[in-house]
Amino acid sequence: MGYNYSEPRSACEGCELAIIRNFDPDDLAAYVRLINEIDALEKLGKASSVQHVRERLGEPGRHPHEDIFLAEERGLLVGYAELQCELGIGRAVLEGAVHPARRCQGVGSGLLEAAIERGREMGAEVVQAPIPERMTVSRRFVEKRGFSLVRRHWRMGLTGYTGAAVPTLGGFELRHFLPGDEESLCALQNLTFADHWGFCPNTAEEIRYLVNTSECHPEGILFLCGGEGKVAYCWTVDDAVDAAKAYVRMIGVDPAYRDRGLGEAVLVAALDYLTRRGVKNVELLVDSTNTPARRLYESLGFKREGVILWYEKRLVPD
Repeated sequence: MGYNYSEPRSACEGCELAIIRNFDPDDLAAYVRLINEIDALEKLGKASSVQHVRERLGEPGRHPHEDIFLAEERGLLVGYAELQCELGIGRAVLEGAVHPARRCQGVGSGLLEAAIERGREMGAEVVQAPIPERMTVSRRFVEKRGFSLVRRHWRMGLTGYTGAAVPTLGGFELRHFLPGDEESLCALQNLTFADHWGFCPNTAEEIRYLVNTSECHPEGILFLCGGEGKVAYCWTVDDAVDAAKAYVRMIGVDPAYRDRGLGEAVLVAALDYLTRRGVKNVELLVDSTNTPARRLYESLGFKREGVILWYEKRLVPD
């Protein structure tokens, strides 16, 4: 059961005109406008399109009506909080923002309170929120409400890639995704990230959905295959609004095949593919503690462009 507040929450005292309510499908266009307006003002890198947000909210296991909260004032959306449930690892991931013109007036507190209540209702042990390091006001906001810093991810970017020599594959075959690869991609991804912080194992249903979204292309998912099947992969996706920008969504190597240069080989092949499509800027996220991955990206020209700080609030006792 979700929330539908017709009166301001106590946390919104001082913002009598604002109500906090659940998302409705009819809100989609206005929701995307709010996200993009805040992004334009704050340069958060979250600008999107109606199609991409519709696809994201349609992912298996998502319940937008219950897991997205909107702050509305005089019929206009002024803030949002969106939860993604990952009970497989005991967490709910929270992202949200308030329009700069309506900050420091209780709107954010009301949205956060609703999201935390929803997290408890879902049975999450923790709520985690990724916040850019430079957003000092947002960081202080969550810290004052019981969140603590638990992890750092680097946002790395590559501009004007000119190519690199593909390392010798040594008997491994390079090929792109084909229909029917969903289950093996799911298995490889779960295997390669099994010991990574914050990774919730995927299902074949989720992978099948994601590879058929508009941001994804079969040629943008590359595998290295050996005698025992797929042993490495790199999954790239388009930016929602900028045709010259793309992302490395995931890249991994079977633990049994690491330290053979396979990660570099499949990443170089993916970057070559993106370059042929006219992509000029490539971004990815990497855990700050993953030194081998950081060194690989830096060797190909990626540079750190920002840091994402992960904050956490426990909902159940340790």
